[in-house]
Amino acid sequence: MIQPVNFDEAQTKQIVKKMESEGFCGNSWSDDDIKNLKETIKEHYLTVQKTTCPYCKRNLQSRHGRHWDIEHIIPRSAVANFMFEPLNLCMACVDCNGAKTDKKVTKSSAKKRYPKQSSNFLIIHPHLDKYEEHIIIIKPGFYYVAKKEKGAKTIETCSLNRFYEFSNFGSEVGDDDRIFLLSEQLKNAELEETKIAIRKEIAALAIKGSA
Repeated sequence: MIQPVNFDEAQTKQIVKKMESEGFCGNSWSDDDIKNLKETIKEHYLTVQKTTCPYCKRNLQSRHGRHWDIEHIIPRSAVANFMFEPLNLCMACVDCNGAKTDKKVTKSSAKKRYPKQSSNFLIIHPHLDKYEEHIIIIKPGFYYVAKKEKGAKTIETCSLNRFYEFSNFGSEVGDDDRIFLLSEQLKNAELEETKIAIRKEIAALAIKGSA
């Protein structure tokens, strides 16, 4: 979980004025008059996240804009009113943000009051959830296994295993290699629920390979 940004008094007034302006919508994010707010958001979250993406957990060790996007967890195209909500903001790597786009991530239909319960979200919420409770990282930036339904939805929504899929392995070799990675991780696993999740993934791959 990460610490949300705090806007100062002047920035808060600026946000209120912007949201009350005529024609305010999701596309207002591109307006020139909020560049200072974007800079505050970017600097805060890159610092508290220690340049680590909250979805794939890669540490990019860079603050360069080519690697990062300001992420609206509930897409601004869905609810413009949450555009500046601190709990709806973080920094995501370009790959994860591009895969997530404006996909549905919440069960809530709220438009004014931001949903603050983890149970309202279909994917891991960077501010509300503990990542390790939902996903096992077999190899950072390479292969991920879900421990719970929310983990599986995060892997799907952000295409976390795209790193593996973009490799040059054939399908059969790919599955064999995944089983090898999982087996190595199983040796180091300490928690029983982690072992169970890994064994289930190995079993699924083995069944797929024998089909």
